[in-house]
Order: sequence, then C-alpha cells, then structure tokens
Amino acid sequence: YELAMGFLRFLIFISFTSCSIPLFLLAKIFFNQTGIKKPMVTIRRYWSLITLRLCSLQIKVKGTFSTDVCLVVCNHISWLDILAIQSIADVVFVAKSDVKNWPGLGFLAKLANTLFVERTPQKIGLHSQQANAILSNGNSICFFPEGTSSDGLRVLKFRSGFFQLAFNNTLEKKVNAINIQPLSIFYEPKNCNMGIDFYGWWGNMSLFLHILKVLCKSSGIISLNFHKLLKSDGFQNRKQLASKAEDIIRAELRLNIEKKQN
Repeated sequence: YELAMGFLRFLIFISFTSCSIPLFLLAKIFFNQTGIKKPMVTIRRYWSLITLRLCSLQIKVKGTFSTDVCLVVCNHISWLDILAIQSIADVVFVAKSDVKNWPGLGFLAKLANTLFVERTPQKIGLHSQQANAILSNGNSICFFPEGTSSDGLRVLKFRSGFFQLAFNNTLEKKVNAINIQPLSIFYEPKNCNMGIDFYGWWGNMSLFLHILKVLCKSSGIISLNFHKLLKSDGFQNRKQLASKAEDIIRAELRLNIEKKQN
C-alpha cells in the first residue's frame, strides 16, 4: 500500500510540475518585460507548498525572513530544504555545479536561476562577481555553508569562503554593511516508527530512492527559524562571521533535538 501511494504521489508531482513549468516561464518573461516579480515568486511558492504536502510535510515558521537584501545561511539536511525555504522566502540559491546535471531537479534548479559554483580557486573571482550582481539587483542569496548535507542531527563545520561576500566592496550600491540572516532547519517526524534522521539525505544515498522513501512513508513537520540579522560591520573577517552563524544554528538544532527526545 505504501509503495503504491508513493508512486501515485510521484505521478501527481510529475503532472503538477509539468503544468507549473509553462506558467513559471510565462511569469519569468513577464518579469523580464515589466520588472514585476510577484507572479514568478507566487508560482514557485505554491509549487513548493503543494510538493511538500505531497510529501506529507507541514511548515512551522519562527522568526521573520528579512525584507532587506541579505545573505541567508542555513544548515543542510535534505533536498527538501530548498522546497521548505522557497515556500517562505524569495531567495536565489547557491548550489554546487554537479546539481545542474541531476536528472529533472537540475533543470528545475536552472529554471529558478540558481547560482552554480565550482569549488576551485580559479573560479572564486567569477562566482564572487556573479553573486555581487545578484545582490546588487535587489535579490537575497541563500547558501549552505556546510558544503554538503548531513543526517540532521549535527551541524558540520561552516566553510567561510562564501561569507566573503559580506565584506566585498564591489556592490553597485555602496553600503556600509551587509545583512546576514542565520536560518535553522529541523525535521520532526510524526510517526514514532520513523527515526529522527529519517529526512536526512547525505553521503552516497540514492536521490531517487530517498525521494521514493519520503513519498511512501513521510509524515512530519519542518521547522524553520529565521534568526536575528547579523551585520558584517560587527565582525572583523569572514571566519569570525561564519563561526557566529554556525554557533547560532548549532544551538538551535541542539535545542530542537533535546525537545524531541524529552
């Protein structure tokens, strides 16, 4: 029964997404012609929310996504993170270059104007320019400083490289400080037969099998906590800023796990 329901939900997702793509493309054309972004953001938001419902997941939000242009930094647990975040926040995601070659999901990521980056020193300057252009155009950027996903029970050491954006002076709009918003994400399974790491997708796990597992067995809550803004002018360098954001997110994750276990 679970397997049949999982495949049915998968077919519904494919059909729903196929219908949503032309609408989103029209909304992108409308945005390019008029500069009005709301239709594009609305379609993406409701596509994410409905997909999460197909996965039997509800969103619980604490705090408020900043309306100021900022860098959003989040712990990374699953492919579901993207859906959860863009159901609430209008951001441009940063992803490793491999993602654009993923079947289906790579196309959707390109459609959403994801910034794909290569982790090579030769590309740092180019990716920095691309990111600065995104910020200068009034868009917020969301990235996952751990550099990979985890089981959701820990926060891996933050890589500080992309935090350098907060200290670059190459933005067209000269500003004294860049806002950084730490975002904590936590998955809480409702079914007692599901481990607390059920939604974690990491290592060599098959993406397709994990998607199928979620569609077949999922029932839970995704908690998003938008923390208070950090300002770049309050830190000496990117490593200090990365460490502070990491501490905030790790403390929140630890608190959520303790509540779940008690």
